[in-house]
Amino acid sequence: MRNFSIVFNTVFKEAVKTKAYLYMTIGLVALSLLLFASPTIMKFFNTDSPDETYKIVNQTSLDLSEKELTGLAGSWTIVDEANIEDLKEDIKAKELTGFFVLEDQTNLMQLNVYMPKVNNEVLLTLESYIKQKKVASIVATQSIDTGVLQELNTPVQSNVQSLYETEPNAMLIVYGLITIMFLAISIYGNNVATAIASEKSSRVMEVMITKVAPVPMMYGKILGIGLASLAQLFIFMGALLLWANLGIFDIPEGSLVQTVMETITWGTAGYILILFIIGYFIYATLFAIVGSMISRPDDLASASMPIMILLMASLAVEMIFVMDSPEGTMTNITSYIPFTAPMSVLIRIVYNTISPIEIVVSLLVMISFIALFAAMAAKIYPKGVLKSDSLTFKQLIQFNR
Repeated sequence: MRNFSIVFNTVFKEAVKTKAYLYMTIGLVALSLLLFASPTIMKFFNTDSPDETYKIVNQTSLDLSEKELTGLAGSWTIVDEANIEDLKEDIKAKELTGFFVLEDQTNLMQLNVYMPKVNNEVLLTLESYIKQKKVASIVATQSIDTGVLQELNTPVQSNVQSLYETEPNAMLIVYGLITIMFLAISIYGNNVATAIASEKSSRVMEVMITKVAPVPMMYGKILGIGLASLAQLFIFMGALLLWANLGIFDIPEGSLVQTVMETITWGTAGYILILFIIGYFIYATLFAIVGSMISRPDDLASASMPIMILLMASLAVEMIFVMDSPEGTMTNITSYIPFTAPMSVLIRIVYNTISPIEIVVSLLVMISFIALFAAMAAKIYPKGVLKSDSLTFKQLIQFNR
């Protein structure tokens, strides 16, 4: 036990003292600050941006009013005649955001749009306004009852409803969470393999192995780097909670930041930490095996490629299948596959599509595979770290018989 604690403490201290660790920690805190400050920053730039200006060239008999267009974004001017080429030059000089030419055609009215980038919201609102004015003109000439006109102009209001018990912005949060989990597992898993391969290539391992048993050494490295990564995740989550409770930022209603605060509750944060730890250990044991198999750090990239492909494939499955259907058959299957389960269970927890029993069963499956991979690593690691050359897959299979 003493040997394990020595390796654990040494690896943990070395991990947290590196410049890369320090820079990444500062970056995560800065990211959390930027997330909460983003509404204020966007509001500042939107306030300083010039107002949009539009012009309508009305070549019809419709009575269009500038006052009735005040509900639309920007400022509006209505003229009867104008030089189209001059208006185009005004757009190029950024003196005009865009202009519209409304003209009569056979059996219809045509609205010609001149904008560098079409604003669909403005265009749809303007088309609706012109349609209302045309109906009002027909009603006036045909002496139709105004009550009928009001019924004809009654708008249809759309209200998008979520299929799950979460906010619509929750999908962005889930994307962010599984991306952070993917990056953390790949970075810290590679750190485990790199630490083992570097010591093996420098012959430090031959000296250490006389003082510390191989298995406690392996677990000491995995847990030491794991605690360092967990500390980083705690700092990031703590920074989010700090900014949320200080109340120094203006959080608009319905913004992404508000969704983050409502979605990531204390319970969800606890699940995130548990799933991150389990996901890390599933892959870290595999990276430890790879690190003990190679003879020099230069071979690490090619040797760890199968694990990285497995990790990237898991991320692709989550984004293609699980995100689109949190209650689908594929999602239920991936919740019990150890390589995809941490991400799948996290997605289902955020979307409230998983029962407590399913969470427990999935966690037991993942822990069982961690025990299996750890047992495999305990057989392979002692033999691999003492070999000066690389292990082959044939030798790897023989060690596990």
